[in-house]
Formats: sequence, structure tokens, C-alpha cells
Amino acid sequence: MVGKLWKVVITRNARKSLSNINDYYEKKTTPTLAKKVREGLVAEARSLEKLPASKPLLLTEKKASPPYRYAKKWSFRIVFQIFNKEDQVSVIDFIHDKESPGKWDDL
Repeated sequence: MVGKLWKVVITRNARKSLSNINDYYEKKTTPTLAKKVREGLVAEARSLEKLPASKPLLLTEKKASPPYRYAKKWSFRIVFQIFNKEDQVSVIDFIHDKESPGKWDDL
């Protein structure tokens, strides 16, 4: 039996974060590596179409409804919410592990 597929939406804020990550890697490394990181993060986000609820909850100061969850890819967390009524997963942000954990509370 095939499980339910969710529609994955990458929000404007998440796209901006992805662009910033790409710019950083282009400056610090090579355009090829920047492209690999960007495409890898997008692919991981798109994979949330299957079983997004299996990912762990992101513990933050603020309580969100629906709660924030995250997926890991390398040293990044892909923060998202699941909207059951719309059968939709909204990717909220891409956050590097070395960024201040307080950033998660600003979501």
C-alpha cells in the first residue's frame, strides 16, 4: 500500500535562507559546492512529501500550532510544519547547526 503524499511548499522565508546559504558557499568555497548544497537541501525538503510526521519535533520557547518539526541534512535543519487539513508541509527555514539556537525561538 502506498502512503499518502503531502504537498511540500517552501516558503518565501525558507527560499531567502536557501539563497543566503548558496551565496555563502559560493563566496567561501566554489559554485559547484554551493549548487550541491542547495540542491541537496531542496531534495531533502521535497522528500518530506512522504511521512513528514516521522520527523522529530523542534523544541522552542514559543508553542506553535501546528508544532515545528525538522529534518536533518548535513549540518542543516530543515524546519517545517504539517497542515493536515490541506495535506501540506510548509518548509519554514533552513538553519545551520552552528547558528544561534535562539534563532529557532524567532520562528
